[in-house]
Amino acid sequence: MAFIFRNSSRRLILSMILAVVTMSAFSQSREEMEQKKKKAREEIEYTSKLLDQTKQSKQTSVSKLMILKKQIRSRTELINNINNEINLTSAEIDIKKEEISKLEAELKMLKDEYARMIYYAYKNRSSYDRWMFILSSKDFNQAYRRLKYLQQYSQYRKKQVTLIQETQQDLNNQLTTLEQKINEKKDLAGQKESEKGKLAFEQTEQSKVVDKLKLKEKELKSELKEKERIAQKIQNAIDDIIAEEAHKTAAAAKKSNTTNKTVSSTAFTLTPEDKIISNNFGNNKGRFPWPTERGIIINSFGEHPHPVLPGIKVNNNGVDINTTEGSKVRAVFEGEVRSVITIQGANQAVIIRHGNYLTVYQNLREVLVKKGDKVKAKQVIGTVYTDYNDNNKSVVHFEIWNETRKENPENWLSKN
Repeated sequence: MAFIFRNSSRRLILSMILAVVTMSAFSQSREEMEQKKKKAREEIEYTSKLLDQTKQSKQTSVSKLMILKKQIRSRTELINNINNEINLTSAEIDIKKEEISKLEAELKMLKDEYARMIYYAYKNRSSYDRWMFILSSKDFNQAYRRLKYLQQYSQYRKKQVTLIQETQQDLNNQLTTLEQKINEKKDLAGQKESEKGKLAFEQTEQSKVVDKLKLKEKELKSELKEKERIAQKIQNAIDDIIAEEAHKTAAAAKKSNTTNKTVSSTAFTLTPEDKIISNNFGNNKGRFPWPTERGIIINSFGEHPHPVLPGIKVNNNGVDINTTEGSKVRAVFEGEVRSVITIQGANQAVIIRHGNYLTVYQNLREVLVKKGDKVKAKQVIGTVYTDYNDNNKSVVHFEIWNETRKENPENWLSKN
């Protein structure tokens, strides 16, 4: 009997340890999913806020289309996360059912074993029989062993009752948890259907916006040319800064009688302080704060198809960040303001040097810094311009240059 007790207890303990380890792994996955869901919902809430701003204008613009596309991507991601959570909950339900099945089998075995003990005790209920069992021993040692056996058997019966009660309680708890998981799955399924309905509506809105924009082909092509002109203006300003620094380097070299050394026309000598800043800038790739506290990228870096016009490519030297009216624009890293320029049709732009690197902040309504100012990371340098004639659009154009080489800002900005 004692062997049966130890063996059944070991099986129960191993089963419970396995369940705890498995549920711990699921808990970590669920926590990650909850974080992703939270992020997706926050992005949807923010894009909805941006779309509300566009409703104040009757015009349809490419920026509105890009905000809608971003919202659709966030909504799709949310639905995928909910679906993953449903699958996870289904797996948890299956595990719970398996645990319940094992506990039910364990409980049945314990009860059957206890029933046999009760039957044995009934058959040997007379105290006379117990004493005869002891007194009929061959010697004192055997009598002692028989006495200990009877005492242990009595204790074992008490333990068996406790184990049955504990197993029954554990079974009840698992059944309660199973019911909670089933209700949780139903709730998630309801969330999924609700989000799918919203997604369908947004996709319909997107189609309507695309249809309206297709009727404005001439206007859209004109906008593209204007953006190209503005991009060239900024690139010229960058070239001027690089040329100016290179000229200073060449002049310093000539003054120190080192004219025999070749000086590149697109490179300049950094001071020790500038070298530290430059190295720190490069080492923080992927961790920079955004130039606006909140925002979404509606136009990515590099060459890509126009969102409406077929066969036409858009080339972007940076990224366009759609934010809310009145948003403050911040420096992403410490550096020195090298230029503040006014661009017709694009308001004001600030160019900050960080050693070999340059960052550009364009479409500012108000600028709070001037050439030569030292700035810190996250220091406010201006306010975004809001175009009330174009869907109340508030877009900051942001670029990163490594001397004359353009960098993709998305690779540098924090993903959090």
